[in-house]
Amino acid sequence: MPGILVILDGLGGRPTDLDGATCLERAVTPVLDDLAGRGALGLMDPVAPGVRPGSDTSHLSIFGYDPFRVYTGRGAFEALGIGLDVRGGDVCFRANFATVEPRSGELVVIDRRAGRLADGKPLERAIAEIDLREFGVEVQFRASTEHRGALLLRGPGASAAVSDTDPRKEGRPVERCRPLDPTGQRTADAVNLFTQRAHEVLSDHPLNLERVRRGERPANAVLLRGAAVMPHLRPITAEYGIRGACVAGGALYKGVAKLAGLSVLDVSGATGDLKTDLGAKARAVVSAIERADFVFAHIKGTDNAAHDGDAPAKRAFIERVDQEFFALLADSLAWSEVHLCVSGDHTTPPRVKEHTADPVPVLFVGPAVPPDPCRQFGERAAGRGGLGRFSGRLVPQLLGYCDLGPKFGS
Repeated sequence: MPGILVILDGLGGRPTDLDGATCLERAVTPVLDDLAGRGALGLMDPVAPGVRPGSDTSHLSIFGYDPFRVYTGRGAFEALGIGLDVRGGDVCFRANFATVEPRSGELVVIDRRAGRLADGKPLERAIAEIDLREFGVEVQFRASTEHRGALLLRGPGASAAVSDTDPRKEGRPVERCRPLDPTGQRTADAVNLFTQRAHEVLSDHPLNLERVRRGERPANAVLLRGAAVMPHLRPITAEYGIRGACVAGGALYKGVAKLAGLSVLDVSGATGDLKTDLGAKARAVVSAIERADFVFAHIKGTDNAAHDGDAPAKRAFIERVDQEFFALLADSLAWSEVHLCVSGDHTTPPRVKEHTADPVPVLFVGPAVPPDPCRQFGERAAGRGGLGRFSGRLVPQLLGYCDLGPKFGS
C-alpha cells in the first residue's frame, strides 16, 4: 500500500502568533480537520527536543537519517536540487542574492533577500563567468527560486572547511570567509575574491540598473553559507526496496530527495513560494502515487510568510493549502487504499521570524492508523493525540504503516 508525506515548511507556531492561537489553529481548514477526525495526531521534535533545526537537518531526520552523523552542510543539497553536477571533492555553498551598500571599505547588508528577488536567472551567467583559476578552482553557479542559488567550486585542494560570508542579519557587513583549519586557506581566499568580483559585476548588471531606476533594491551581492561536500547516504529506495517520487519547488528539498533515491518530478507552477500552484502540485502527487510506493511533497509558502513576520499571510496560505491541495487529494484518493502523513519540518513563529525548537504537529491517516479522539489539526490538539511525542523519522513510520521495508531481527 502506498504512502504520501506532505511537509508544510515552518508549519508549527506559538500561541503568540494570532491572539492566543497559532496560525494553524486560527486557519479554517475543513479538509485537514476531517482527516484529523479519521486519523491520529501527535507532536514531533524534528531532530530532538530542544534542538532548533535547520530545514536541511530536519529533513534528513524526517527521512530517517541521523543528521548528527551524516550532515556535511547545506550547500551540497542546494546544488544537487538546482541541477548542478556535484562530484566527489566539489565544495558547494548555499547562495543568496542580497542588497549591500559600500560603507567605510565594507559591504553592509541592507537586505539579505534583495527585496525577495522574483527571479535570479538573468544574473546567473554573470556570476558563473567569474574567473578564479588563479586559485585552481572552477566556478559553477546556478540560480534557483526567488533570491536563492548555489555556488560550486571544483578543483584540487578545494575545501569545505571555511566560514560563511552571510552575516545572517541586515545592518552588518558581509563577513570575510575564513579557514576553519589549514586546508581551507586557499578556498577562503578564493571565496573572498568571488565576493568582491560578484559585487562588481552585479552592480553594473542591466537588471540591477533597471531595479535602481524603478526604486527597487538591487541584487548586487552574493552571500554564501553552508559549505559542504557530498554526503554519503544510503537511499531509502534501496533500504526499503521501494519506488519514490518528489514534488517540490525548492532546491534544498529536491536535493535531499535525490540523495534519498527519489525521482524529482518537474511540476509547472511549483515555484517554492507563496504563489506556487498548489493544484498542480496536488495533481502531480495523485498521478505519481499511481506508479510509486512513496511520494514526498513539500510546500514552502508557510515558512516564507512566517520569516516575513506576517501571521495573517501564514494563516491565509494554510487555508489555501487546505482548499487547493488537500481538497484535491481528498477528492482523488481513497483513504482506505493509501496512507498519508502531514506535518512540518520545524516551527517558525511569525513574531520570531526564525526557526525555533518547538515541536510540530503531525497527522497520520490511513487504514492501519488507529483513530484518536482529535477532531482538529493544530498544535494543542496534537499534544493530546494518540501518536504522543517523538523525534523525526516520519518516513520510516509512514512506510511501516504501509507494510513496506525490511524486518529488523528474526
